[in-house]
This record gives sequence, C-alpha cells and structure tokens, in this order.
Amino acid sequence: MATPVDGASALVEEVIEVLDARAEAIKAGRLEDYLRGINTTDAGFTVSQKQYYANLQQLPLGRFGYTVPKSSTPSTEGDTTTLLVLVRLQLDGYDAVPVTTPARFSFVRNTEGMLVLSAAHDRAWERRHDVDLAPWDLYPIRAEEESGVLGIFDEASVDAADEILDAVRDGAGQVQATVPFDWNGHVVVYALSSVDVLASLDNLPGGDPDALDGVAFPVRAGADSTKVASTRFMIHPRMIRRDEPLRDRLVRHELTHVAMGPRDDNVPIWLSEGLAEFVSVQPVPAYERMISRDALEAAQAGMTELPRDDSFNGAESSQNYGIAWYACEYIAATFGQDTLWRVFDEMRRAGGTSEARQDDVLREVLGVDSSEVAEAAGKKIIATFG
Repeated sequence: MATPVDGASALVEEVIEVLDARAEAIKAGRLEDYLRGINTTDAGFTVSQKQYYANLQQLPLGRFGYTVPKSSTPSTEGDTTTLLVLVRLQLDGYDAVPVTTPARFSFVRNTEGMLVLSAAHDRAWERRHDVDLAPWDLYPIRAEEESGVLGIFDEASVDAADEILDAVRDGAGQVQATVPFDWNGHVVVYALSSVDVLASLDNLPGGDPDALDGVAFPVRAGADSTKVASTRFMIHPRMIRRDEPLRDRLVRHELTHVAMGPRDDNVPIWLSEGLAEFVSVQPVPAYERMISRDALEAAQAGMTELPRDDSFNGAESSQNYGIAWYACEYIAATFGQDTLWRVFDEMRRAGGTSEARQDDVLREVLGVDSSEVAEAAGKKIIATFG
C-alpha cells in the first residue's frame, strides 16, 4: 500500500531538479546525461528509456519539459516514490500549442543516494484515466520529415515512407487548391504496421479500427482543454501499400479533415464527410471516379433522406459516404461550388447546426430541403454510375 511522504515539499523539489535535467538532456541530445537520471540497474527499463530517447531525437521538438502540479502528492511503497507528472511536448511547425499528457512517474535512489527515474508509465493508471499516448510513447518509431509533412512509421512500415510522404505532400497541395480557406499544408501522419494507436483514439468513428481505412483526429492541448494543438491523421496498415490511386484519394479525404480542423465539428456528418469526398476526387478524371455499389443500390431503390449522424459510420457506412459525396456533387453542380462552401459556412455558424435544424439552412441557402437534396443526389448517382 502506497502512503503519503512526510516532508514532501523537499522531495518534490528534488524530483523537479531530476526532471529538469532530463528535459535538458533530451533537448540537447546528451544521452549520457539522460541515462544518469534513470535507474540503470533495471535492464528492461534502461532499454525502453533508450528507445524513448531515440524516438524523441527524431522529432522536431519545439517545447519539451515536465511539470509537477501543486496537487501532486508523492507516495511511497518500499523504496519507491511515485507522483503525478505532466509531460509537455510541442512539435515545431505542427502543433499550435504544447500537448500536455499526465503520467505516473516513480523514483528510487541509486547507490550514490541520487534520486533517479525508475518508471515512466503505469498502464493500469493510464487506462483508468483515459490517457492518450502518442506512438513515440509506446514503441520504437521511425520519423521522416519532408516539406511540412512529418511521417511517423515503425520498422515494418518505414520502407513505404517515401511513397507516403510524396502522397501526403502532393495531396496537401491539391487540398489547398480546393478549399476556400487558408491552410499551411503542414501535417503529421501516422503510418504504422499496428492498429494499437488507431484503436485507442477517443470517439473512433464506428468504434471498430478495422472498419476504417484512415481517420483524422484532433490532438487537444490537454485532457480538459478546449484548445486543439493540431489535427493529425492515421492510415490503416492495410492502406499503406494499397493501390496508389485509391490510397491517394484516401489521403486527400483525410487531409481535407485536417485542413478543416475544428471547423466541421458541429455540422451534420453527411456534410463533413461529403465535402472530404468531394475534395478528394477533384484531381481524379470524372471517368475514373468510383462510388460504392451500396450507394448505387440505395440510389436505385430511391432516396428521400440524407444519412443520419447516429448511424453514419455503422453497418451502412460505405453507402452513406457515397450518398454524402453526391449530395455535395449535386449542390456544386446545380448551385455552384461557392454555394456548396456557403452551405458549410452557414451550417457551422453560431456553434453549428443540428440535424433537426439543417433544413432551415438548406432552404435559406438553396431553396430546397434535405429530402430534396437526397432525392436529387440519388438521381445524379444513377445518371453517373448506372
């Protein structure tokens, strides 16, 4: 049983000194100083800590450091002292603000009586507190950076780094040329051979990582913060070496979400996903564009409503993405692409638009409601695909 530490303030000051030295060693690239601050008598811990150091040395660290919050009370169990530590890390050129991640750090005294780090993770505690970890916190990574694209790979996926970076760089340029707002094109992409990080994301669409080819996700400044440090995206392992046109369309889709950032948080999902599909196909010749058979069959059966938020990423997701795309295609073809983006702007105005109120916006901007948009989208799908 862990117990509070008597004279905790002096111990906390000592912990802060150890952590400050650790942060400086990481930022300066001094491995020897870094190792001096850990318990090297534990071979497994030493290996994992060397790997963590190697991971961070590959990243474009802007700000990096540790904070012990005033509320953190050290506790002891045997010779080990444990307390809450906040890790702050900002990727230079990619994160608007540092990302703060809570951690349970443990310390022991070495043979010289110096306080040293003995544990940097408590998996059970992290799960209980829903702590989101980045790939570099979990296992060996291979980071590659090119022209504002930071790719996070692992040993089993890094051989595809050049292809992925090229696809993302080209896709970013194509998205920038299509969306009617400024975006610098800088993005972090995870292309890992495991779905572990994908599966750990909060609010994963549909809840099944294997049902998604990719996903864009916000990285918040902290668990309780409303600030978004950046929007990153992740490619499912099966898509890393997939047929290039299909993969590149997926990349453009996810990059559209990255470019939008929080702009599309409070609009109907059909509009958010439909716009991402609409942007993703712009570089593709019309005769090469494909839609799911499910969407075509739904159109042939007759459509009278747009996909709903609560079931969009469910069993009929392939149908819903196609319908959402063609709802946007219908609006752009009939009223103009500028009007399509005006619908988006009006939907996100004043905190966003619910499904219950979307017809008000559609009637105001287009003069038609969601049922009429759905019916027209279905007819356009049939006219285009069969």
